[in-house]
Amino acid sequence: MAEHPKSGRRSPTVADVAREADVSVATAGRALGNYGRVRDDLRERVQEAAARLGYSPNVVARSMRSGGTRSIGFVGADISNPYFATAMRGVCDVAREEGYEPLLFNVDDRLDAERNAIKVLLEKQIDGIVVSPTSVTDIGHLRQARERGVPIVLLDRGSPMMDVDSVVIDNEAAARDAVTYLLGLGHRRIGLLAAIDPAEGPQLVTEDDGRVGVRGAPRPSVDRVRGYLAALDAHQAESSPELIRFCPLDAVPHAEAEARELLSLPEPPTAVFAADNVSTQGAFMAARHHRRAIPGELSLVGFDDLDWTALVEPPLTVVAQSPLDMGRTAAQRLFQRIRGDDRPAERIVMPAKLVVRSSAARH
Repeated sequence: MAEHPKSGRRSPTVADVAREADVSVATAGRALGNYGRVRDDLRERVQEAAARLGYSPNVVARSMRSGGTRSIGFVGADISNPYFATAMRGVCDVAREEGYEPLLFNVDDRLDAERNAIKVLLEKQIDGIVVSPTSVTDIGHLRQARERGVPIVLLDRGSPMMDVDSVVIDNEAAARDAVTYLLGLGHRRIGLLAAIDPAEGPQLVTEDDGRVGVRGAPRPSVDRVRGYLAALDAHQAESSPELIRFCPLDAVPHAEAEARELLSLPEPPTAVFAADNVSTQGAFMAARHHRRAIPGELSLVGFDDLDWTALVEPPLTVVAQSPLDMGRTAAQRLFQRIRGDDRPAERIVMPAKLVVRSSAARH
């Protein structure tokens, strides 16, 4: 946060003015930047609050007065992952429909790279940002952008520590439905493979009743593990730490190595739920390595309906979400905010469904 050049005190931000005037950050930004629609009484209230606090417009506000830069930012965790690449396409399509240019950043799930991306976007006086946050807890840089009046929409990963719009799926319910499907086929020893962020990924614990539980920040991988365990608990099926394997994000060779170990257990699972597209690919390759016939010897349910999952033999049963629609929805929500929508922040839950093909059979 900038400091007052003479006193060394922190300079007031748009968010400070909004609190002082008892209005939303968006309203304060429009009133201070002289753009969009603001009632005369609210504009006067904001200007009086700004005067009391000694607020000086920042470069973003000056840009807004001149109509903005007509550009938005997209910060993706890893655009080599088909999910983020497709979501990026959705964001770009909407931006160009609105007459804006998208500035794209790939941060490889590195927090330092994400912080730098946000810094660069603010320096470029960006009009709004769609970001899939690397961390859902370490978000000071995103808060700083929001306090400067820049609208932000979170994609794929929401954060309980930030009051902004997010576009997600119900990951726990999606995982629960997938595992319930396997349980309905008679499987009771079901493995889980998931790619995680070690810093925020799931931590397995043993509950008082002896069942396996999960702890961790609310992000897709944690919620999917929670859904897996909830389905097992509902059917009194076995839950065991040895059946749950984690691998690094976006590292298919590591996912395959963990899946090989899972299938090498003295009593291997009869079915595996792979909780993301990296794990799905790793589990499929491990089954081939072990010459484990799918679905005759091993049932497999994956996550993300990527092209290859329907082209292999057998075609895979997967949880399908639409990253293209999610990217479009996030960008559309961002432009509503840019145009002055003051509604409370919303968690937009997009649909996910189980696409049943041929990779799971009755046990």
